[in-house]
Amino acid sequence: MTTVFTGLFIIVEIYLVPMHSPDHHVIANLLHLLTGGGVGLIAASFAMSFGSRSADRMPGESRMPLCVYCSRPFTWQEATPLIGWLLRPETRALACPCGLKTGLWQQPVAEIAGFLLGMIAMYFQDWSWPALPLCIGMGLLPAIALIDFHFRIIPDELNALLGACGLWFIFSRSEDFYMGMISSALLLLLGLFFALVYSKWRGREMLGLGDVKFFAAAGFWLHPHTTATFLALGGAFGILFNLIWSRISDEKEFPFAPALCLSLALCVIYRLIWT
Repeated sequence: MTTVFTGLFIIVEIYLVPMHSPDHHVIANLLHLLTGGGVGLIAASFAMSFGSRSADRMPGESRMPLCVYCSRPFTWQEATPLIGWLLRPETRALACPCGLKTGLWQQPVAEIAGFLLGMIAMYFQDWSWPALPLCIGMGLLPAIALIDFHFRIIPDELNALLGACGLWFIFSRSEDFYMGMISSALLLLLGLFFALVYSKWRGREMLGLGDVKFFAAAGFWLHPHTTATFLALGGAFGILFNLIWSRISDEKEFPFAPALCLSLALCVIYRLIWT
């Protein structure tokens, strides 16, 4: 589907916009932004569909997205990005196939957020090969945040895909692979310390293993000197979200992944601006 988006926009740019037109560069840039947004939307959509199923399924059950009430596999409208969701029956009710559960707002929210992050990434990266792993990685972040918010777990598959996109981004930009490895190792060790040592000392879980794996994946998107910024922003957002959540909900703790995803997105954008 990404190839379809890209091919369509290139055709429009070449054949419908005169090369000497003063609007050529404006329209070309707009098409590039829309392509980046489309890649982010697709990444967020499939990550949300399959990641939610991975977080909710029991051992031995199918990994294909299906309704948790009637076990009916999702139709193509539920399994495809925003266009498919808009074309499904009872769009406003956001119902699953059997209609027993409504209010499934996470899927369209993740897709819209992925579209916006993909556009932002394309704006700062420009039209080049590194933009593809960048837009995919940015599209994964809202899905990871919302899955952890809903299920209190980050699927291993999404952490692995985020880390793989980070490595792809490094190689496509011909950057130093070892710097990414150092950042990933530092964050992994720090995460393990909080999950195993500090949690035992405090007598309660301070960091889940899914968050630890996210730390390792996030390291490939960061330079060693920006890991401190990532941690500081993640901690600040975590405290802020927890304070807000405690006032509007009976639950005492807010999942950490939304704060980490927001922090990583800001750090990646900062990296794009200054490199």
